[in-house]
Amino acid sequence: MPYLKKGKTIPEIMMLEGRIARFYWQEFAKIITEKFEFSSRVNHYSRPKGAGDMVNCMLNYGYSLLEAECLRAINSSGLDVHVGFLHEMNLGKNSLAYVLQEPFRFLVDLAIINLVENDTIEKKDFIRTENYNLRLRPTGAKKVLNEFNKVLNEKVDYKGKNITWSYIIFLKTTDLAHYLIGKRKTVDFSSPAYEITRQDSNEIRKKILDISYSDWKRLGFSKGTLHYMKKNAMGNKPFTLNEHVIARLNEWDKLVGMV
Repeated sequence: MPYLKKGKTIPEIMMLEGRIARFYWQEFAKIITEKFEFSSRVNHYSRPKGAGDMVNCMLNYGYSLLEAECLRAINSSGLDVHVGFLHEMNLGKNSLAYVLQEPFRFLVDLAIINLVENDTIEKKDFIRTENYNLRLRPTGAKKVLNEFNKVLNEKVDYKGKNITWSYIIFLKTTDLAHYLIGKRKTVDFSSPAYEITRQDSNEIRKKILDISYSDWKRLGFSKGTLHYMKKNAMGNKPFTLNEHVIARLNEWDKLVGMV
């Protein structure tokens, strides 16, 4: 990305980071339903702070969980958590953990999106403090923790092995340690890439809504099954499809193509 290569100094890199963050959170907000009252995170992006809405509150807690995961990896790799690259060195700040979090923040974001999409989180999972910030009650904190751990323990193919994202964080931290002492010439945080495969994509939703009841019957399914699928496709909640249903949808594609 040529745009990113323009950043040569730390202030320039952080300025680019801020610009990208604004675009990112604008798009993120589009998938959050109105009941969560989320509009932006630009003012909350640097460190966990008090939050005025449910999503920022969950993100704050999620990032603190990610920080703990990064601290564990840093301590296991023998690095000094107070010596970072973009943040000032201070005994009271985990500067290296703040930097190491950046390539893995998406794990928290995905966990929060899952909670929002599945309508798992409720208003009663939060409490409003005296200074008007929101905090998670134990019930809400447990939901965020469980969902984050679920994402963290998802496995990904990396160098021929199927390993968890938790272990990826440890491996990348170890790579960084080896790079700093000259055992490695490079360190790559761009791989492995997270691949999202969904059965309720916009393409699938449109396909379900376009198919007629007569065509569906010709494929051997009942009207009730298609009615239920169309209801799911028109809703905002995620849904899954059985393998044989997906196969029939592909058959319908071929059927339409022959007409």
